[in-house]
Amino acid sequence: MSKEYYFVYFEPEEWVAFREVKQFGSGGYAQTVYPSPYPFYGAIRSAILKAHGIELQYHKKPNIPKQLQELVGDENNPGKIKLIGPFIYSEENGQKKHYFPAPKNVYLKQNNEEKQYKRMQYFEAETKVGNFTLKGLAWIPEMTNIEPVEEAYIELRELEKYKQGQSFKLSSPKNFIIESKVGIALEKDYKKVKESMLYTMNVYRFKNGGFFMITDSEETVQELTKLEGVFLGAKQRWARISVEKVTTTLFDKLENTNHEQTAIMLITPAIYDGGVAPSDLKFGSSQILAIASGKKMVISGWDYAFGRPKPIYHAVAPGTVYYLENIPSETDVIKKSKHNLFGFGSFIYTTYEKFKANIQ
Repeated sequence: MSKEYYFVYFEPEEWVAFREVKQFGSGGYAQTVYPSPYPFYGAIRSAILKAHGIELQYHKKPNIPKQLQELVGDENNPGKIKLIGPFIYSEENGQKKHYFPAPKNVYLKQNNEEKQYKRMQYFEAETKVGNFTLKGLAWIPEMTNIEPVEEAYIELRELEKYKQGQSFKLSSPKNFIIESKVGIALEKDYKKVKESMLYTMNVYRFKNGGFFMITDSEETVQELTKLEGVFLGAKQRWARISVEKVTTTLFDKLENTNHEQTAIMLITPAIYDGGVAPSDLKFGSSQILAIASGKKMVISGWDYAFGRPKPIYHAVAPGTVYYLENIPSETDVIKKSKHNLFGFGSFIYTTYEKFKANIQ
């Protein structure tokens, strides 16, 4: 059943970057990474505080009235701002397309000129994944004309099809590039160049689009529509904010399906106590049978109040798929990820097929 959600768009005025977590000095090269929710929450919090006349100073925690603190939260709580994302969108002729991380259990079948994107099946065979022993693995049930997928994204309407077990396609947005920029650091409080402080960093540059986040919170929308925009990412680049309603079935529970063949796909990073999965290999009472995952993500941020990095986490990448023995509740899944109030561990339900050998 379709439901309306608010899609909150962040359209960068020019380039925007989210620097990787590592030391960065003279002659260094900074790699931009796909952003976590943290810089977006931080940018929104700063914009709301400024709109309420709160002076923000580097390395100094501001004095915030209790009511306003309840609204904007802090480094451990998002307050009343509830968002899932970020994701990438493009816009052409007034039409927006919304891109999510591609599922990690997809492979490509080439038949003459036709390409078919297919989902790996569940194959029951004891498997080691990190420190875990699983009952099965995500299995490609074909032997010929198989290729790895190249696309890293799936568009919203195609993801709805994937969710329901229908034919789908992967794709990638064409409205941004990652380019390199040369920068020069300045002396603090002086408009002169620091000695030997020439550096290079790469950045996102969008054309007709940017990032978006999702919410069903009316209160969040009321606060965000008061803002024209936010200063986002490294070097605090301006991004305009707008909000639209979008109807989707993406977050629906599965209906009329075999609950014994339910899977979940992460759409945001998740931070589990067991690394690639919860340490008990369960979401609620539902056992994890197999995992299709990719490279972990390093999640951190910068604490402007104290001038130091936030704790570093190694998160499970979005697009990771967990094959389950039965269907868990939304709460059972969400609560397993640390910092889930900031949108970590958000997911969609989907299905899987069991592998059956073709024995003649």
